[in-house]
Amino acid sequence: MKQCAVVPMTSSAGVDAAISPVSGEAPLVRVVRSVLQAVASGDVVVATVPVLAASVEECLRAAGLGVAVAVTRGSGSRRQVLRAGLEHLGVEPHTAAAILICDHRFPLSPGELAVRVLAALVSGGDVVVPVLPVTDSVKTVDEVGSVLSTVDRATLRTVQFPRGFTASALWQLVAVPLGVAESPATVDDEFHDALRAGLDVGVVDGDADAFQVELPRDAHLLDAVIACRCD
Repeated sequence: MKQCAVVPMTSSAGVDAAISPVSGEAPLVRVVRSVLQAVASGDVVVATVPVLAASVEECLRAAGLGVAVAVTRGSGSRRQVLRAGLEHLGVEPHTAAAILICDHRFPLSPGELAVRVLAALVSGGDVVVPVLPVTDSVKTVDEVGSVLSTVDRATLRTVQFPRGFTASALWQLVAVPLGVAESPATVDDEFHDALRAGLDVGVVDGDADAFQVELPRDAHLLDAVIACRCD
């Protein structure tokens, strides 16, 4: 089974922060370096929109990364960007392929996690995501903010990146007939769509390093975490 990866960068993805160095390296570069531990460089593509293509290409070039940049011909929705990535990789709905979808907001997600997701996907299933148990106290509240109850965390999990999809599953989720508007609930989360579509979704153990940051807001936090690990 072919193994490949797409890193989508839409116009709403906070690209300026994603390509700006934090502790000496841009989050986008960190994500690409990580996935290259699991996927050959020729099978990794950063997919984006025309207005961002030059900036993304320069960021990767400056880091010495030879991965391709695919540019969508459409308006630049997440689905269109993902389709551009799949088309660049030559992945069609019938292709026997395991595809990782990466996210620059998870810049410290380790390569070992990508390997784990791919291995599980090759073993069977339509979609595989890494998860960790929820450790925070979770409450339900009413409309005025009063606490009503404590939620049992036993079955709750946080979902991380990268996420794995078979070619047929991902094409099912990103293919939208011409003239059909994309629902706001499904524009930015193909995993949400997979659950709605009733696809076979499996999980693997996540990693504490695969935490989400919102950039540029969390740049100082990310910098501090990286600095602690370098000491």
